Amino acid sequence: MGVHLDRLEAMGLLKELVANNLVEPTYIHVSQRKLDDYQIQIKCDYNSEIEVFAKKHGLTITEDKERKYLVIFEPTT
Repeated sequence: MGVHLDRLEAMGLLKELVANNLVEPTYIHVSQRKLDDYQIQIKCDYNSEIEVFAKKHGLTITEDKERKYLVIFEPTT
């Protein structure tokens, strides 16, 4: 990955999350943070397996205030 998570990378990571049964595809939203910089928003509980996945790919995970959604993105340098 480069200095940002492009749309193809975001979609590939999303497919890998689903294939590894880390998330259920009931609510998933891929959105643009900046030009050519995307994030994945997932409705699910935070768990250590998702954290391991994110670290493996150099990604950051945050939760919304209500703790209903996880946002996965590549941090800016």
